[in-house]
Amino acid sequence: MSVEILDASTICNFINDSEFFTKSVEERFTAIDSNHDGLLSYTDLASELKKLRVIETHFGIDDAVLSSDELDQLYQGMFARFDHDGNGSVDLEEYKSEMREMMLAFANGLGFMPVQMVLEEGSFLKLAVEREMATIVYA
Repeated sequence: MSVEILDASTICNFINDSEFFTKSVEERFTAIDSNHDGLLSYTDLASELKKLRVIETHFGIDDAVLSSDELDQLYQGMFARFDHDGNGSVDLEEYKSEMREMMLAFANGLGFMPVQMVLEEGSFLKLAVEREMATIVYA
């Protein structure tokens, strides 16, 4: 983990760098795809979300106050957001599209005032900051 400064432009520039964003998404997708079939199952995606504590950290929900059934319902709802065609699995394009939408929504909520955040190594936000720093260094 590291403390970084970012704003909406950091995230938007990351997303708009199509080559870098696509490469980042493909690498994460491959890492999550447990059986390497090119599709994410509910188990694959839920496992990643649980590992990142997405529900607890981004929605302010403490897993101690939710039953496992309630948590499962929340993860099922999130999985449905990714599974655009409703076939029970998430392909790379669905994953990329939803990650893009989620990051744009986050950027929109963040605004253009820089904020300091604690970021996980390898997270998309951390990659966005690293990309921004690399462009500043090479400018």
